[in-house]
Amino acid sequence: MNNAALIEVYRGDLRSAHRLCQMQLRWAARSEARYGGTTAGVLAVQPWINLGRLKRLEKDVEGALAHFSLVVATLDGAPVRLGPLHLDAEAWQEVVRHRSLLGMLKAVYLIDSVKTFLGARDEGAALGFLRQARERLGGPPSVLLNELELLVLSRAGRLDEAASVLERESWGESDYAKLLRVTYRIALRAASGEVDRARRTMEQLVARVQAQEDFGTPADICIPRYLEYLGTLAGRLELPAAEMPVWRLARQAAKHLDDMPCRLVCLDALLALEGVAEREELLQEREALLQECLYVALMRGRGLGVDRAALADPVFDELHRKLEAIGDAEGKSGPPPEVAVPVAIGAA
Repeated sequence: MNNAALIEVYRGDLRSAHRLCQMQLRWAARSEARYGGTTAGVLAVQPWINLGRLKRLEKDVEGALAHFSLVVATLDGAPVRLGPLHLDAEAWQEVVRHRSLLGMLKAVYLIDSVKTFLGARDEGAALGFLRQARERLGGPPSVLLNELELLVLSRAGRLDEAASVLERESWGESDYAKLLRVTYRIALRAASGEVDRARRTMEQLVARVQAQEDFGTPADICIPRYLEYLGTLAGRLELPAAEMPVWRLARQAAKHLDDMPCRLVCLDALLALEGVAEREELLQEREALLQECLYVALMRGRGLGVDRAALADPVFDELHRKLEAIGDAEGKSGPPPEVAVPVAIGAA
């Protein structure tokens, strides 16, 4: 059902996506009431978060934020309510332990809440939230907390404060975090007018990135998006010799992880550069992606229309009916199966 809801978001039908998420929550509540166990609770987490992301798209700030704070209840040892599904504190802790969800819940709490505040153009509220989150989560600031604070401060034009965030020790906890720190230092130098210095550092950084053996075939979904940011930054610094290898590596990583939005960005960027030897190959790949794409936002962002007949294909209505029937049947016939944690809407 999460995959079906994601398809509806791509089609631009938020109402249907909302309905599918609610459908899964009702199914989870019925299953938990009949059979107990942890699986129903696990399967309710993602649609609950996805509903928050849908509310963010609908500009409902308070409504969205309420869906991202599950980690607070977890750390407080409190019960949770996921729509129609009620779990007491003990049952919820078992759900979190069963699938090691704590790290994911922390990331959702931080990233999605900040994205919600920034979507409302409220940098002050975002910074206040991050201060509060640091106290709630405890321990030294993580790289993720550092990164979010730096981005919000930069967006607010407080560049000196943003630069001071880069001095924290936690940036040294991994090779990737060290690359991030250098990348953000380049961006801040450029924004502060130190363009020549930023360019020199960028050239050195690109050489380091190209030497990363696993960046072309990453397991981490953050890597292609990092490379996308790096390529964009190299372009803004007018360094085509640095820009081209980054976009090529980003394209390879995005293709490896089947990240269509990132692949299209990479293809567009490479095709905009002069001296790209594989231009025909890139054009063919881009055309093939766009022909099968029903992601409305991607198409409109490129001045293209989506095939209305494809969007209105009755297969989508049939899919909804079958999902409803399956949900009703499984809620009556037996406990939910053990499955992997499902996909997310709008997590990128």
